[in-house]
Amino acid sequence: MRSTASKPIRLALAAAVTFSGAVAMTAATVPVATTAQAASSVGGQITRSEIIQRAQYWYGKTIAYDQGSSYPDSSGRLYRTDCGGYVDMAWHLADGPNTEGLTSSTYTTSIPRSDLKPGDILDSKYDHVILFEKWDDAAHTTFSYYSFGSTPVKHRTGISINAAYFDSHPNGDYQAYRYNKVINDSTAGTWDVNQAITASATGSTARLNLIGSDGALYNTDGNYGGSGWKGQWARLDGSALKAVTSISSGNVVHVFALGANGQVYSKDADYNAGTWSSWAEVPGGAAGATSLAAAITGTTVHLQIVGSDGALYGTDGNYAGSGWTGSWGRLDGSGLKALTSVSSGNVVHVFALGANGQVYSKDADYNAGTWSSWAEVPGGAAGAKGVTASMTGNSVHLEIIGADGALYSTDGNYGGSGWTGGWTKIDARSLKALSSTVTDNVMHVYGVGSDGHVYTVDADYNTGRWGSWAEVPGGATTMS
Repeated sequence: MRSTASKPIRLALAAAVTFSGAVAMTAATVPVATTAQAASSVGGQITRSEIIQRAQYWYGKTIAYDQGSSYPDSSGRLYRTDCGGYVDMAWHLADGPNTEGLTSSTYTTSIPRSDLKPGDILDSKYDHVILFEKWDDAAHTTFSYYSFGSTPVKHRTGISINAAYFDSHPNGDYQAYRYNKVINDSTAGTWDVNQAITASATGSTARLNLIGSDGALYNTDGNYGGSGWKGQWARLDGSALKAVTSISSGNVVHVFALGANGQVYSKDADYNAGTWSSWAEVPGGAAGATSLAAAITGTTVHLQIVGSDGALYGTDGNYAGSGWTGSWGRLDGSGLKALTSVSSGNVVHVFALGANGQVYSKDADYNAGTWSSWAEVPGGAAGAKGVTASMTGNSVHLEIIGADGALYSTDGNYGGSGWTGGWTKIDARSLKALSSTVTDNVMHVYGVGSDGHVYTVDADYNTGRWGSWAEVPGGATTMS
């Protein structure tokens, strides 16, 4: 599938069902912000994700290496077209120090290699400098970097930290440095729950979307009917994304994400046409959201968020024609941390993590036009750090990341027998984000490990067996 802005999916959205139940709903009107991360000023503080984003601007372009020439950044400011100038551009410097100059205390501080983070550098001082992108493994034995030592800009991955040479220069000549004005991105500590991954299915194919370590959206597909995984993650677009969810409608996947300030945006993948739409803000002016979830009944998407006040808000859009409702209705709840939702017939089941990691459910019955009250899911879970839900038949399969980072599961049969009443620990893998989808009565669970890589495990409800974890091919690393 190719990414394109010239062939956006032009699906109109329709007004949703208006609930007649007892829950009061008030419009949430909040300031609107843009989806792009706030850009740094020249020579000012800059986040790690913006450094990588700026480095990627030159990557893939036909720019000749020439110490006597220059090339513009995305705003038109010129920088020297060599290794030092490339770092100057990525760091958004006001002047143009060379490789040796970058090691001056005016710009940088020396750090141990083990402490390298995105946007730091490895500098051989008199010869060459490379821009550190990320560690490729939890043990910090391999890494990825960008460099401009020859035409064109290079992106290297899977490089051993003990390799004899980096970019044709001896390993021993390099020292690690950190830009004095770099600041960490605000993801950690602002969002209590990591919601960096989402999965939906069209037919026998799982469509997996991920927020990368640079804050952009990435995608890969896995065909469970035979051809397997694509083996690579395609970078789409976006920056400073904080959370993502998705839902499929026929052969179209609707992706929803929270922007830098908690605004809500949507982006569609049309697998009939093989195109992606551009990002568009979901009408209603939401901001400050900390989690989101989506479910579908018929052609209507039901989108929920946790607002900045910790309460549940909802809006609906019908993909058959008449548009979004245009406002967010405030429901109830307080101290909510994370959401997931699924549909069963014309009922949407919303699940949320409470302030202490307990798991609660709340149903929207679109036949009756009513919402239920919140009820704790039986089993006494507490300290959960992530939640996902999938349906097979009348049964909901609910998984959480426990306080110990392991995967736990419980089931609820909405056809009569109710909840199992306990949480089963699946295994001890350390997880920090979770999503799931179903193909052919098999639930596919996807988890982001403590190393930032993406793993999957299946629960086959035809045989009643769980499989083993395996890494999703492509070597992705998510946001922190």
